[in-house]
Order: sequence, then C-alpha cells, then structure tokens
Amino acid sequence: MFNRIESFVEENLNPLYRAHYALWIYWWPVWRSAYSGSQIRKYWDKFGLVKPGQSFLDYGCGTGCFSLPAAKIVQNAGTVYALDCFPRQLEITKKRAHKAGLANIVTMLSDEKVQLDDGSVDVVWMCDVFHELMQKRQVLEELHRVLKPSGILAIYDDWTDKVPAFTEGLFVEDSRDRKIILLKPIS
Repeated sequence: MFNRIESFVEENLNPLYRAHYALWIYWWPVWRSAYSGSQIRKYWDKFGLVKPGQSFLDYGCGTGCFSLPAAKIVQNAGTVYALDCFPRQLEITKKRAHKAGLANIVTMLSDEKVQLDDGSVDVVWMCDVFHELMQKRQVLEELHRVLKPSGILAIYDDWTDKVPAFTEGLFVEDSRDRKIILLKPIS
C-alpha cells in the first residue's frame, strides 16, 4: 500500500510541484521586474531609503529583483547583501548580477541568521517576506543586531499592521504608507 502511495506522489504530484516551482522561479521575477518591482521601488525614492555608499541587506532576496537596483544605487562604494534560504534563487541572483556587471552584491544562504557583524548595515529591506517568517521575533532580533544605530528596517508586506506586535524593545516606527513600514532600531 505504501509503495503505491509513494509511486503516485512521485509520478503525479512531483511534476505538479516542479511546474509550481518553475512558475515561482521564472514567472514571479518577470512580474516583479516588469511591473510590481518598479511600483514598490517608488517608496525608496519617497523615503530616501537607498543611497550611494550604503550597506544594504535584501532579506529574502529571491532572484534579486531588488538587490540589483539597490546595487546600482549604492554603487561600488556600497555593498548589497542578498540573503535567501533557497540556493537556486541565489544562483539566479549571482548570474543576473554578473550579466549586469555588478560586483558589489554578496549572496548569503540562510533562513534566519545573518552572517554579518553587529551594526554593519545601513538598510535592511524585506519585501513580501515578513508574513512567511516562522520565527518573526527571532528574525527581527537578528536584523536589529546587524543594523547600525542610525539604520532603517523597511518592510513591504500585506502584514505591516501586524509588524509592531513583534518589535517591542527592538524598533520604533519611523514612517508608514500603505503596505510599507520603516522602523528605526532602539539602542
């Protein structure tokens, strides 16, 4: 009986999973790059979020839809850390960065911990990731650790109204607009 179930899953569900994964890997970045990403990046300008020379952490970078534009803005004097928990996403980000001639992107594989020094990041960007985090408070503690005292945590997500419930003692709200919230670390 178990062999039949296992065989069914491998023959029938596995192709569905592969198709879903392919859509997620290839379609979503096209959508993000072509439409929604440029709309979301308008908040960067509105809040003066990304500037030349900064260190920028793209937490949950996916295929680099925000890492690459950030790398162009921070220029060679700055660094973009593209962090994701999926190795395939990071490989795509690396290839896209190489193709674009961007040498200031460092990819990082992690699902929670950030392998950066305390107080080393100017901006942490988290787009459509917060709602997916299992350990929200622990991740926010880690982001607080790596942010400079003058840094900003910018979260773009449908859950921005729920973010403050996890930030007590770590962050205070700086600004908010629709689906984005900017937080300053508490010393």
